[in-house]
Amino acid sequence: MTRSDAPPRFAVRRATTADAGAIVALIELNVPSGELLPRSADFVQLHADHFLVATEREGRVIGCVHLDEYAPSLAEVRSLAVVPEAQGLGAGAGLVDALERLARVRGYATVFAVSNSGEFFRRLGYEERHIPELDRERSSVSRYKGVHAKDLGPASHRR
Repeated sequence: MTRSDAPPRFAVRRATTADAGAIVALIELNVPSGELLPRSADFVQLHADHFLVATEREGRVIGCVHLDEYAPSLAEVRSLAVVPEAQGLGAGAGLVDALERLARVRGYATVFAVSNSGEFFRRLGYEERHIPELDRERSSVSRYKGVHAKDLGPASHRR
């Protein structure tokens, strides 16, 4: 069996409220480095329909991402995290791809990420750019190396 014939090591699905504990634990792994902001279980449960998770075949959550509306046609890629032992296997890219599909369905024209992981997002087709809507929050964004955005096409105004 070649690598391309191998069954996928993970699946991406919409999160449920039952995933809140696993999502919070994943995010907390990245809070000390400053890469992610903390999220409470209550927040994740309230916004579960905006989270996606990557799971192993056995069902264990190994990654998460949050689609956050920023403006009517603009959404942010937030809380992207993958357990250390699964990094490099494509789970992060799979989560972002699924998030982009969800964003299109919900009518967003552009998604962006505020991150220190610019190279990761560039590999996924994101470009470093200025987003005027972020100007009012420049102080909180300045701790990151860049803002990377990707156009998804015209917004359809569906949520």
